[in-house]
Amino acid sequence: MYELLVLILLFLMITLIILGKPERHLIGLIIILTLLFSKALSIEETITYINWDVLGLILGMSIFSVFLEISGIAELVARILIYKIQNPFLLFFTLIFSSGIISIVLENVTVVLLFAPIVFQIGKLTRIDVTGLMIGVALASNMAGSATMIGDPPAIITAGHFNLSFMDFIIYRGKPSMFFITLIPMILSCLTYTYIEHRKIEKRKILLGEIVFSREKLFFGIDKLFIYETLLFLAIKITLLSIRDIIHIPLTIAALVGVGGLAITRIVIHKDLRSVRKAVKQGFEWKLLVFLAGVFTLSGAFAKYGLAEKFAETLLSYTSNNIFLITTILIWFSVAVSAVMDNTPYVVTMLPVIDRLAVHLDINPVTLAWALLLGATLGGGITYIGASANLVAVRLLEKQGNKISFAYFVKKSLPFNLVNIFSGWLLFIIFWLT
Repeated sequence: MYELLVLILLFLMITLIILGKPERHLIGLIIILTLLFSKALSIEETITYINWDVLGLILGMSIFSVFLEISGIAELVARILIYKIQNPFLLFFTLIFSSGIISIVLENVTVVLLFAPIVFQIGKLTRIDVTGLMIGVALASNMAGSATMIGDPPAIITAGHFNLSFMDFIIYRGKPSMFFITLIPMILSCLTYTYIEHRKIEKRKILLGEIVFSREKLFFGIDKLFIYETLLFLAIKITLLSIRDIIHIPLTIAALVGVGGLAITRIVIHKDLRSVRKAVKQGFEWKLLVFLAGVFTLSGAFAKYGLAEKFAETLLSYTSNNIFLITTILIWFSVAVSAVMDNTPYVVTMLPVIDRLAVHLDINPVTLAWALLLGATLGGGITYIGASANLVAVRLLEKQGNKISFAYFVKKSLPFNLVNIFSGWLLFIIFWLT
């Protein structure tokens, strides 16, 4: 009976997320309460299944993302790009590629919101298709989310589950990891997407630097000291995450040092209580934490009643323990699922399956984890319901009078995603299966 209940809750969660109603934190709360009142899980088990350390890191990253926004770092980068680059093709590529790079350390939705004013301003001054450029920014920001362990909740959750450090996402046991498996496809995808969209741009030089900014105005309204301090504490946090397996500190402590250090610096030295209040208020994503708590709880129940093991055994029975087939199925299945639902609950639910598969195959589970994370990352960009950044980009475009249908978005995103999926899959095979 409890196995059926867990499966029903899993199906219900996916359905409600696709429908967008009710709000996600209510979905998480429904899951927790249902499992508790049905006695499928005890209070003690629920507390155990929730990964509090990962939630602490996500909360810390969320608050720090607001600090990055209000310090003006991303705004300054965008200004410099516009001033320096006057070729339409190069500007188009650089903008969407930069959004991907910045999303390595900044939450994807925040990146879209930061780049949106720049995109719309360029659209007013040039013949560049603002719709294609805005969608490109969203697509690129989604791809880089799993390049490091702090870029996106699925990456953070995976790192916490397998006790991975920051550097493990770059090089793990001598092999290139998620950083290279996602960054290289992102470059190829951005070039392909820019080439296709560039055919709609009038091929002429556009003196954007003279029109938008002069050299003297590049830093207008920018607090340089705030930027330096933010970069300093970001570097400290990344360093702690990189060596945490050596000094044995929780993820939450690394996040707390970064956020707390910057907050104290702003208050004590600069008397800047306003920025700290704004960062805490906007970054305290309690609804996301409640939703993730529900997902962790459901994932725990999934494992407790042997559903993860049964799924793993079914997969093994059809693949004859062939690692190539298993990882290929994981990647492409993850792409398909993440195209129509948020990849965070999917990744959390699948992690127990990865554990069981690794035991049966007698291999390092991180190999399978990269396949899972890669597919979940690449699939989110196919539709605008697969990732929050896509949905935000569509809403911003519609506010500007650009109606974006589901089919239109897929038509725009498909070339980008076909390139990144196939190149990412190929790189995974080369780096991890040969």
